[in-house]
Amino acid sequence: MVLHKLSTKCSKSRILVLLVISVIILFLTYDARDKSALTVVSTDVIEPRPGHSALLHASKEATPSDVHIYADKQAPQKPAVIQVPEKPVDKQAPQKPTVSQTPERFAMFDRQMVVRSANLMKVKEVDCKALFADSRIDIEKAKTITRDVGLPALNETHYINLTSNCKQFQTERGYIMSSLTKEEEEFPLAFSMLVFKEPEMVERLLRAIYRPQNYYCIHVDQKATEHFYKTMQALTKCFPNVIIATRRIDVQWGWFTVLEPELLCMEELWRFPRWKYFFTLTGQEFPLKTNHELVKILTAYDGANDLEGTIKRANFDRWRSPAPFGIRPIKGSVHITVNRDFVNYILHNNTAKVLLEWVKRDTSFPDETFFATLNHNPQLGIRGTYKGEPETDEEKKPFLTRFKNWGHLPCASGNYVRAICILSLGDLPQLGQAKQYFANKFYLSEDRAVIGCLEEKIFNDTRDEYLGLKTFDVSYYASLDFVKNKV
Repeated sequence: MVLHKLSTKCSKSRILVLLVISVIILFLTYDARDKSALTVVSTDVIEPRPGHSALLHASKEATPSDVHIYADKQAPQKPAVIQVPEKPVDKQAPQKPTVSQTPERFAMFDRQMVVRSANLMKVKEVDCKALFADSRIDIEKAKTITRDVGLPALNETHYINLTSNCKQFQTERGYIMSSLTKEEEEFPLAFSMLVFKEPEMVERLLRAIYRPQNYYCIHVDQKATEHFYKTMQALTKCFPNVIIATRRIDVQWGWFTVLEPELLCMEELWRFPRWKYFFTLTGQEFPLKTNHELVKILTAYDGANDLEGTIKRANFDRWRSPAPFGIRPIKGSVHITVNRDFVNYILHNNTAKVLLEWVKRDTSFPDETFFATLNHNPQLGIRGTYKGEPETDEEKKPFLTRFKNWGHLPCASGNYVRAICILSLGDLPQLGQAKQYFANKFYLSEDRAVIGCLEEKIFNDTRDEYLGLKTFDVSYYASLDFVKNKV
């Protein structure tokens, strides 16, 4: 009997020990699973918007919904909510976008971007609205300080230092790192830029026309300093869609070398298949239209090219022999706005290559003959070329690619270089009303107010377009004869 009692007590003790051990194991298992649920590490990453070539990844302050819980036994913590594992995801069911991927969030960032950029471009020293409104008092006042507007000026060393951190450079300089609208995203543009001095002017031109869906080729003249060339290299490294031409040409006014860099940039840009229109620019020009306005205009053109052309005002002694294939030579300009098929013809058609050799060998000022001749010989069948009489005039066939004052308009500065007015702040009233897309030419070192005010207007217009406060009527452009009467 005594032995039986002892046996019963031992059995109960074993059972108790086993129960205690089971409870300890269960507790340890639960504790490990609890830690796993709590120590979730995550970062709030903004994914690039689908279809965008680049996007400014704006940072923001964390909000309660963005903060994940970190378990840290060394610091006192508020009671944590244990995360319950989610149900298996049905791969067939459409998934709701995360907060960071919603169109609403991208729109918020775009709004912030255009507003911030417009604020950065505000000229503090002068009243730009008054200058555009032709206020004589404000114009005269601005003339006394125009070389001091927006100082300090940025030189090569400044830009090499600034571009060492590309994201910071893009943000601080106010670049628009979004296509902003679907219309602009689906209508990429291409630009050549022939430059040789004034890095600040070049960079401000790029900033005014930059969009991540567009493409840019910068040709640096062989005469430019090595410091300037390295500055352009540093600038282009911050933008995947901006390239430097692989060859540098010594551009000499009146010679084939004026035309050659444009052809080189065409070749460089051709490998990017998305762009629809091509513009030629120099580093001493500035836009008069926003990117959105350019897209609206070119959409209305429906493939039409905008090139200057004349027979009546041509210098026939420039053509020392007849053009090949019975082509009629036309005098025009190196400034062009042309569709992709026009560029394709130049690069890959044998007739264009033969014509180019003739222009190079037997003409003076080849840049004023080659493009204009191709655009005004409709029998060549190049898309968008003009079928009418090749005479540029203000009414029927205006030349809108470039605003250039050859002395037919008041020149506020009174300063002419090669018969072209150097534009200044006194020209802002007519520049603000101009139908042209770009203006030529500016000397930033002589007048900083005119560039500052044009810049302010471009970025204000971009902001107002995006916010729905400004619309753009393209009826004038759609009604032009070279749009209606094209190949």
